[in-house]
Amino acid sequence: MKIKRETLSELREWIEDYKRHLLEIEELKDKIVQVLTLRDKIKNLLEKLEKKGADLSAEKSKLDSLDQIIKDKPQVVWKRLKNHIDPVLYRKEHKISPEHWWWYLDEIIKKEKEKLTRRWIKRAIVGAVVIISAYLFFVYFLPKPDPYISCIQKAEQLLEEGKINPALETYQRAIKIDPEKPFAYMMTGVIYQFLEEKEKAKKYFSEARKRYSSLYDFYLQRGMSWMKLGKFTAAQDDAEKALKINPKSARAHFLLGSAYEAQNKIPEAIAEFSIVSKMESDPKLTVIARYKIGMLALKKAASKGP
Repeated sequence: MKIKRETLSELREWIEDYKRHLLEIEELKDKIVQVLTLRDKIKNLLEKLEKKGADLSAEKSKLDSLDQIIKDKPQVVWKRLKNHIDPVLYRKEHKISPEHWWWYLDEIIKKEKEKLTRRWIKRAIVGAVVIISAYLFFVYFLPKPDPYISCIQKAEQLLEEGKINPALETYQRAIKIDPEKPFAYMMTGVIYQFLEEKEKAKKYFSEARKRYSSLYDFYLQRGMSWMKLGKFTAAQDDAEKALKINPKSARAHFLLGSAYEAQNKIPEAIAEFSIVSKMESDPKLTVIARYKIGMLALKKAASKGP
């Protein structure tokens, strides 16, 4: 059937009107409802013409390019729309289906934020692991490359791979290499506690405590050890105990912030890292804390709804 020239011309006129409005999208105010209603009319007419056999490939291609303007700035359009109507109620009252996606920009925004959040969480976790591991390595291990340290490094690697029992055996081997150093006792105790063998854990914690120079050092190191096994609440408890002894400890505040972050307590984590960022006692931790504040602020912003 031959398509009426006027009908096809009308479609093209509507698309041009749509284009004109979208090129001024930042200035759209009360016309936003009119623009989206025009998009509805364009969709309906497209479907009618297609049923009649019209070749609309050129028009559809142009329309896709114009639609991308809205998809690139969904927050702008959604904000303008909310200033004039209740979009959710409007959709319901007018029985607008999700095929008319321009009325469902909140869903698009939500999906984008979820995607961004997942990406930042992944980056934050990877970044935190790399940074903390590097910090611990340079502070504790690099200056003392001896058999004890080599054994500890092997145990750490096994632990990261989830091989709990082999890691436990390796830490115990480190104790035999140098019975006077506390770290292997601590990690052995933490693993036994993780395995719910509390009496054995208590024994090794006692041996570790004898070898740390202060109770503060003991709590701080045990808190850091809990983090390795994902016992974030226990890490938080030990960080708080360390801070009661030494409230000005950058390392204890940093540990507490890391424990909060791991539990997704973002405001609390930012507060602790902010304290560290203002301290001068440990320049490396100050830099890392500032980096983590930025990462967490982005994560917090991304998790908010449209």
